[in-house]
Amino acid sequence: MNAKEQKLMVVSRLMLAVTIAIISWQATIRNGAALPVENGDKILHFFAFVALALLVDFSFPLTRFLPIKIITLILYGLAIEVVQSFLPYRSASAADLLTDIVGIGTYASFIPMLNRLQVYRGYWKT
Repeated sequence: MNAKEQKLMVVSRLMLAVTIAIISWQATIRNGAALPVENGDKILHFFAFVALALLVDFSFPLTRFLPIKIITLILYGLAIEVVQSFLPYRSASAADLLTDIVGIGTYASFIPMLNRLQVYRGYWKT
């Protein structure tokens, strides 16, 4: 791994840690972020997990976006829903988890297109 790839990995890992902290905090506070539109919660879930998928992928470049990364992200989404089920001011939702999975799948479906970008090309090791 060259110095540029190393720097990208470190920055990605820092961003991943911050993103996980913010999402976990938002998922457990009484009045988390909300969009003033119908299904705004689902929109936030979708984009949060697209971002998490990208950051996980760039944080661990020694493997492609394979089941271990996908399962880890799904388990994180499930953990959020389990925690919310124990909070009196929150509720667990299978629809939220499904939206998380759709966000992860959306990122995965864009990988072939993203591979055409210089920043992606050759980043992962096989």
